[in-house]
Amino acid sequence: MGNRIKEEIKTFDDAAAYDELMARPYTRFLKKNIDDYMSRIKLKDSVILELGCGISEHAYRYKDDNQVLLTDITVSLLQRNDPMCARLAIDAQIVPFKPNSCDFIIYLGILHHLPDQYASLAEAARVLKPGGRIFIQEPHRMSLNFFYYYGRRFFMKLVGVENVKKMIGCYSPDEWQLDKRAFKKVFKKGYDIKRWTILSFRLPPFRFFKNWNLDVTLSKVFDRLPIFKQIGTTIFYEVVKRK
Repeated sequence: MGNRIKEEIKTFDDAAAYDELMARPYTRFLKKNIDDYMSRIKLKDSVILELGCGISEHAYRYKDDNQVLLTDITVSLLQRNDPMCARLAIDAQIVPFKPNSCDFIIYLGILHHLPDQYASLAEAARVLKPGGRIFIQEPHRMSLNFFYYYGRRFFMKLVGVENVKKMIGCYSPDEWQLDKRAFKKVFKKGYDIKRWTILSFRLPPFRFFKNWNLDVTLSKVFDRLPIFKQIGTTIFYEVVKRK
């Protein structure tokens, strides 16, 4: 297991820091947008796979009429998921399923944590059934995130990684953003792709902002501006495999 993966497991094993991150106002705003999308997807007798699920807050909605497989490399998070769903400890870069075996594959903010995004996306494409879909949510590089990520890297060099962790909480130093070249290479032919963005504005990610709702208010204001339909801070892709 590589050092990057070990660092990710160590980071997300911190249950208190993870729960704090998931409870922040901008995170809740983002999750509402995801849930709005999920509520429009009607599935029955299907296989739903969520890769890097953490504590899944969306895939469970399908459990009554479908087979839901929740996967993560951090076992402590995986164990906190709904026991009515199948829970598998796997690396999202190596998916141990047969080709054409899944109807719906979900990536929620996981790809930018992986050392090899191409490997994971290629595996997802392999196991996706014709007519099936992949849903991806990631930070959008061509947005305010550009300043956020480069600013954070500069700050890490200035004060040290461990000090930044204490101020920010749950994050891994090497995380980046969606590898668009890998995405385009995997889904070059045979797929229909829909792309959209939202502005999930966030205040500087220091812990003393954790209960402020200003970031949600700003998100709702800025998201009404046409320019942010293209450069919102969160990018979504829906990929459908042609039959």
